[in-house]
Amino acid sequence: MARVLPFRGYRYNVEKIGDLGAVVSPPYDVIADEFRRELHLRHPYNVIRLILGEDRTGDGASENRYIRASRYFQKWEEAGIILRDPRPGFYVYRQEYPWKWGQRRVRTGLIGMVGLEEYSAGVIFPHERTMPGPKADRLKLLQALPVNLEQIFCFYPGPPEPIRGLLERAFQDPPLYDFWEGEETRHRLWALQETHALAEIHTAFRDRQLIVADGHHRYETALTFRREMLGVDRNPSPVKAYNHVMMTLVSAEDEGLTVLPTHRLVTPPRHQRPTQILQALEPYFHLDRRVIAPTEPRIQKYLQEMEDRGGEDHVLGLYVGGDAFYLLTLKNTGLNAAMVESGDSQAFQEMDLVILHHLVFQKLLDLHDEAMIGYTHDEGFALEQVRAGRYAGAFFLNPTPVGQVVEVATAGERLPAKATYFYPKLVSGLVFLKVDPGEVLDVSSELL
Repeated sequence: MARVLPFRGYRYNVEKIGDLGAVVSPPYDVIADEFRRELHLRHPYNVIRLILGEDRTGDGASENRYIRASRYFQKWEEAGIILRDPRPGFYVYRQEYPWKWGQRRVRTGLIGMVGLEEYSAGVIFPHERTMPGPKADRLKLLQALPVNLEQIFCFYPGPPEPIRGLLERAFQDPPLYDFWEGEETRHRLWALQETHALAEIHTAFRDRQLIVADGHHRYETALTFRREMLGVDRNPSPVKAYNHVMMTLVSAEDEGLTVLPTHRLVTPPRHQRPTQILQALEPYFHLDRRVIAPTEPRIQKYLQEMEDRGGEDHVLGLYVGGDAFYLLTLKNTGLNAAMVESGDSQAFQEMDLVILHHLVFQKLLDLHDEAMIGYTHDEGFALEQVRAGRYAGAFFLNPTPVGQVVEVATAGERLPAKATYFYPKLVSGLVFLKVDPGEVLDVSSELL
């Protein structure tokens, strides 16, 4: 069962920092270097100083960005820039953001403290593979500053009730925070501290499984940190905070749980010409040609056609230059070829992304080197890169359905890199959770 608990969060004191929008940031792993510098200049208390500080000349073991992050947090706490909530509770987080055709969507999440579980326990499931570099970086930060600075983003399958109704109780009160990210995305945060609601939420998650949407590296780092703490803590106990991690939990049925596709840019070996790529694909795909103007930067109508047809067929998009855009619809022979010599589940093998990587890239184009694959969410950028000759072709994908992610993840399988892009990203800086060895859970005994 998922152990979801309230906690006494640390939060920015708006009376001292003013607009919260000036001190929050996107998650550390999507911040480009130029924007990183901009965030450092935006506000002296911006959370970037904690999650992704600047490296300086002369940094070493005794002085570095991880140690500086610890000093910042301590000084901000002493100065009242960051305050701890007096009572444990959950936090209800709503993001309202623009969508297609002028529409807007709202995503509602519960921020809570969740008991760490090894993946083998069958409670919390990953869906992407991780790399050692980012985990080593996050572990150094957690060792220097034992605080969960960013929430791990998870979603949970199953009926949205009764959890949705419990979260809506928070909306009876004014939000703790209400601010805009630019002019498009609105962020609001409420505290939910009513005793009965806390117990009901805790109980409602007992039969839920959690799927990691974003934050795989941070979750696995939290597991490593817990092992370290158990090795040095003279009084280890299940009620120590380091046995837990801060998460934002969203229902898989939430109307605002949006997944965007990540398109692929490829440079096949032997520098195949566009005609050779098409010839390699033709035995396995129906190639439906569409025309785009040479200067057209967007192809939304064709992407929408892909999405409309994707419910019944496996459909990919392809651009290899000129004025032709191709809709690739898989033939039966192609699906059989994609499944040959694979021990993975049928649900995994039938994903568009797996068909693209296993059948198209590896079998048909002989493309095995990840360095030959680029990634982008921007179809205009993809077209531009092919037209400029930087890549031989751009393959376009439909969004991966949430239900497919659940099915594959709970089967214990991991998707290829960049399989999902959950949009929008959670903002960092809303609330913090201390997890040092001295922190003990401050919740009633019936929740433990």
